[in-house]
Amino acid sequence: MKYCKKCGVLYTTDVCPKCGVVAPEASEPAPAAAPKTVRRQWIAILIAIPAAILLITGVLYLLKAIQ
Repeated sequence: MKYCKKCGVLYTTDVCPKCGVVAPEASEPAPAAAPKTVRRQWIAILIAIPAAILLITGVLYLLKAIQ
């Protein structure tokens, strides 16, 4: 079933029965990224998440130390 984003109706035809909007055609999936780019992005995630946790912990520690 298709879902009309304009009026919120579920329908099975090519055109929404309530507002008459034609359903958009399915787009092609994005091409796969280069393995080097994917590896670089994973390394960035593995570094950024612990860094963010340490930053939040440090800020909370400083706020607690000030009080």
